[in-house]
Amino acid sequence: MSTVSLPAHSDRRNSLTSTAWEDIVGGLFKSELWGRMAWLDVKRRYQRTTLGPFWNSITLTLYTVAVGTVGAGLFHQDFYQYLPYLISGMIVWTLVSTIILESCTLFVTGHAIFRNVRFEYSILVYALVSRNFIFFIHNFFVYLAITLLLQPQLIGFTALLAVPGLFIVLFNGVWIALLVGLFCLRFRDVQQLVQTAMQILLLITPIFWSADRLAGVRQFIFVQMNPVYRLIDIVREPLLGVAPSMASYVAAFAITAAGWCLAFLMFRSFRKRIAYWS
Repeated sequence: MSTVSLPAHSDRRNSLTSTAWEDIVGGLFKSELWGRMAWLDVKRRYQRTTLGPFWNSITLTLYTVAVGTVGAGLFHQDFYQYLPYLISGMIVWTLVSTIILESCTLFVTGHAIFRNVRFEYSILVYALVSRNFIFFIHNFFVYLAITLLLQPQLIGFTALLAVPGLFIVLFNGVWIALLVGLFCLRFRDVQQLVQTAMQILLLITPIFWSADRLAGVRQFIFVQMNPVYRLIDIVREPLLGVAPSMASYVAAFAITAAGWCLAFLMFRSFRKRIAYWS
């Protein structure tokens, strides 16, 4: 009597991806999928609105003008110089902070997808970063409008250095979203800690005030050792017509390397538990 051999249940080819590396790389190459997800999510958020995502830009404009008017007086700054400084920092801060905050619910809200559809978890991460990049482009027009009105000479060839800086920020956004998403999925209280930490970071990071206003130990802690400041600096400085310091680039590359190593190790260790934790 002939027998039919069945494929081994443990055959790794039966799964869509078998390793964390395959998940990250495979998800990256499915740009059509996560790009479409990002765009549809933007459209969904602003359904039946006339201005759509430009409402974010309008809100940012009003916020920047109001805070900039008060801040210029508090910090004894020239309004025409302070406002471009503030808006160039705010658009990058908004990008970084939104990625971090939305990462808290990345895998929590995504369970309905990956429980029913076989695809790489990293696609959710790429969609999140891509979505916030779209919002950044909208907010960038606020920077252009304010800078062209107050300090048009700031926009030159040096501003092109903001492009590689932005790429570094987005590249870091991927590991941040992956790591924060995992922690907040496993420990739901972490979301509250992250939200509190972001409120504090907004105040202690040189966004409303310039880095040279601190000295000594405070300068070292809140500026030199502040990873968020380093990521903001490599994009903001070119937008202000100044090349970023080598120290900022070195720090940004160190943050990128350390962050990706940690995120990859965590993802490799706990990737198979994501569906159960959700």
